[in-house]
Amino acid sequence: MTANEVSPFWLRSSMVKYQLNDINGAMDLMKRVENRFPEAPEVRAAYAVLLLAKGDEDAARKKFLEIPDRQRVKYADGEFLEK
Repeated sequence: MTANEVSPFWLRSSMVKYQLNDINGAMDLMKRVENRFPEAPEVRAAYAVLLLAKGDEDAARKKFLEIPDRQRVKYADGEFLEK
């Protein structure tokens, strides 16, 4: 499978795997999604979550800080995250 075959809904699938505690499966999908959509803030935020779940806090922080400032504020807003 090539990166061009990756669909955006795979991001959601990756997060479902994470919720089911399949961190490795989630990370496998996320790597493909991130390769295809590297600039998407949603991808960067989700990737940061997975890195933190794997115990790599420094890499998670770095990935989260790659999100542009205006968009990153949303991911720190509890009300936005509840929607």
